[in-house]
Amino acid sequence: MPFSTIFEVLPQHQTLRTVVLMRAVALLCLSLMLALATLWLHIALPLWQIASVILLLAAFNGWTWRRMRQSQPVGDDAVFAQLLVDICALSAMLYFSGGATNPFVSFFLPDLAVAAALLTWRPALFLAGLAIAAYSLLTTFFVPLRLDDPERAISYHLAGMWANFSVSAALIVCFVAGLSRTVRQRDAQLAQARERYLENDRLLALGMQAANAAHEIGTPLSTVAIIANELLHESDGAERDHALAPYREDFATIETQIALCKAALDRMGKADGKSDEHHETVAAHAWLRQFADQWRLRYPAARLELALADSDARIAGSVALAQILTTLLDNAAQAVAASDAGIRLALSVERLQATIEVADRGPGIAPQTLKRLGFEPIQGELSGRGIGLFLAFATARRIGAGIELISNPGSGTRAHVTVPTV
Repeated sequence: MPFSTIFEVLPQHQTLRTVVLMRAVALLCLSLMLALATLWLHIALPLWQIASVILLLAAFNGWTWRRMRQSQPVGDDAVFAQLLVDICALSAMLYFSGGATNPFVSFFLPDLAVAAALLTWRPALFLAGLAIAAYSLLTTFFVPLRLDDPERAISYHLAGMWANFSVSAALIVCFVAGLSRTVRQRDAQLAQARERYLENDRLLALGMQAANAAHEIGTPLSTVAIIANELLHESDGAERDHALAPYREDFATIETQIALCKAALDRMGKADGKSDEHHETVAAHAWLRQFADQWRLRYPAARLELALADSDARIAGSVALAQILTTLLDNAAQAVAASDAGIRLALSVERLQATIEVADRGPGIAPQTLKRLGFEPIQGELSGRGIGLFLAFATARRIGAGIELISNPGSGTRAHVTVPTV
């Protein structure tokens, strides 16, 4: 097994990892203190008994670490059992080293802090009661310490209390803070997953409504297409003074718009969610120019200005990006319809991303509404644009793009779409 993988822990075992590491640090500190008390302070201790408890606890810690390499996550019961073993082992070591007179008797506190952070109140309260009971028994039942220099017992005790306080404080601050950070990250991930679930639920509802609407308008649209085609043919063959002759261009425009609607319905019917179009790449400059020409068919009266940087950068997800830009340009065209102002479509390319800007000189969007656009459908506001932007934002997240809306009432709206380049 490579050395780099020895300390790797599966995400579902992060909590247990903290308990194991904290126990390893505590065992190291206790072993150092045991060697110091025996070799330097010359305190007579039952080394065999204390060393046996330390070795058994170290072996248990190693077994727990191997257990964490399994994919099955551990629950609160396993964490409770881990802390229970720690309290029992510490009680045994304290029994052989002076009981409650040992300055390290407050080593119970880090385990209780972990129990309070991870467990529900019942098992945490049980461990606290067990620690209090062990502390109480250790005031009476213990193996006394035998010092070579009893006159310095107070000094030794104060030094031990300082070391105990330092180690306990470090364990609580470092590991319990780490546990709290893990819990916060898990809560944030759960909140994000819940938000994505609600968003997908709304998208599913909108998709079902769109499918029903497409099914309902298919037949009427075909009927309108036939009538428009007949009127166009009649106007083409009519004399100049015929009643239909002045409307020849209007009929041609209607037929073009109907063709766009039928093409959109055909794309909806063929979409199955399994397309690999997001893996194909296109040249951003050429594709945007072609897209702009196609969009002008939707709004022939709109004045679309292009400012496309001459670049050979390529982008992926062109079909999804076309849906996003169509929504943004449609919104811009509706915003400037009353004032006959222009719309600007610009492209700029940096190192790893392309930025497409859609800007209009319309009335702008109110700040309260701007904060909600793209995150939830806003029914009854902005002529229905809230739903289109909600879908556009969801599509952007799906292809790894980003959308930023900038607007001030009275000064128009700018939408920046950032797309990774390949």
